[in-house]
Amino acid sequence: MVKHGQTFEEAIPPAVAYSRADGELWIIGLRGHLDPDELAAVEDATEDALLRCSGPLVFDLREVGFCDSSLLNHLLRTALRRSVGIFGGDATVRRLLDLTGADRLLHPHPDLESVRAALSARQRQARP
Repeated sequence: MVKHGQTFEEAIPPAVAYSRADGELWIIGLRGHLDPDELAAVEDATEDALLRCSGPLVFDLREVGFCDSSLLNHLLRTALRRSVGIFGGDATVRRLLDLTGADRLLHPHPDLESVRAALSARQRQARP
């Protein structure tokens, strides 16, 4: 949790590699073994990003070694609040998304530029 007078960057927890603005996007890089014990750090980073940025959130999963349904549920709940993109993730992460059908909602991409293009296209289609 971010303490009074401290920025989120100064208090980045182990499960979060980075959290930063990138143009209209906010990117949160996750790392390590992400299970329910680590999820609070990811939730804090997400809440901070939602307050700081009005654009889409992107989750970088390249350094995630393991995740379970707790991270998947977090990503889906976040997608109800804001446009979300994800990229990276090993075969285990992709299999979790595929088996649950979440890949149709979260649309995993191989890299940041693919996510950026997809989110930009989605925003153009949503405009009247």
